[in-house]
Amino acid sequence: MASGSRSRRTRRSRPLQRVERSEDDREEPESVEQHPISIPDLRAVRLLLMQLGLPAELVYSIIDEAEYYPVVRGRYVGPQISLDATSGCQTRGGSCAAQLCMLTPPIPGGAPDESFKVKRVTWTIRGHDQGWGGERPGTFRSAYSWYEACIFRPVPSEGSSTNSRPGTAHGGGYGTLSGLLRRKYCAPKDTQDDLQEAGYSLVPVPGHTPGVLYLAREHVDPAKAEDAGRGIGAGFIESLQPGDRIGLWMRAQYPGWANFVKKAEVEVLYDVY
Repeated sequence: MASGSRSRRTRRSRPLQRVERSEDDREEPESVEQHPISIPDLRAVRLLLMQLGLPAELVYSIIDEAEYYPVVRGRYVGPQISLDATSGCQTRGGSCAAQLCMLTPPIPGGAPDESFKVKRVTWTIRGHDQGWGGERPGTFRSAYSWYEACIFRPVPSEGSSTNSRPGTAHGGGYGTLSGLLRRKYCAPKDTQDDLQEAGYSLVPVPGHTPGVLYLAREHVDPAKAEDAGRGIGAGFIESLQPGDRIGLWMRAQYPGWANFVKKAEVEVLYDVY
């Protein structure tokens, strides 16, 4: 399993957005988003700019530069979660632990004749690890607590399309998948039986450990990413579809290693056109 981000706290300015929050939200003071953006708002602004006589390429460029897009956000803010590599392992005597600490809501899609694209995924994580140090000073190499991101996808019910909109697939309801939160596993792949019961599948994506920020079509040097404590994000954004939910995992491996999280947030900026 590829190692993920050890970068613990990052902030990025962002435009006023429509926010769809997960069921795992906790109360926390924060700035008020006064002008949330909805999919109909996006359509209306795009049409207005075109009615002004601007060429389509310029309209799309303006929308993109302003980041005038809806957002889906999943957050965990609450009591500190701890994961020990030994006691958190599902297997007795094992020392490789995985715990799902946060889920986003399903990502909405547009109308049947509209295209869908995720523009950006941003992680903000506040926490710390515990373990042995000194093997590779000044880098995140040889650190055995990390985060991993995954994509959960509703399994289509009989007679429905694999590209069905949210709510048309078996298990697409909001609450079923949340039963995986904070269960003990050795690795995310060990959720298969529980996911099948919930009506979801785990989407295989190479290089899908979370960094601080993933951009569409972004290329990241794997060596530099590892030194900086982040994943390369290859294929993650391109794999996302309407109805998908993003999960954030805490990981710890080998005796003496542990992972602690106090706050975690994932923002998904998406476009329909």
